[in-house]
Amino acid sequence: MKEEKKKNKAKSFKLPWHAHAISGWPLAMVAFGGLIGGACGGLAYGVSMSLIKKKGISATSYILATLIGIGCVILYFVAIIGLAVAFPQLFNQQ
Repeated sequence: MKEEKKKNKAKSFKLPWHAHAISGWPLAMVAFGGLIGGACGGLAYGVSMSLIKKKGISATSYILATLIGIGCVILYFVAIIGLAVAFPQLFNQQ
């Protein structure tokens, strides 16, 4: 009986493609950010999807997901600047 409830619960809450698109746009940071960009994008996607699953699909959750993505892009640049300050020899091109 418990197994049936778990299966029904998993099947009952499928998100539409646009929910994944709104949550997943920061994953594009992999293209120019490599590992650090992918980590920030994955973090944004995970947090945004959990927010949408918890709050439901609404304009507010989409706005918050977009703001989470923007915050992770800012986090990416802060991380890169921090690495450039901590390890200047890695960023010194001659």
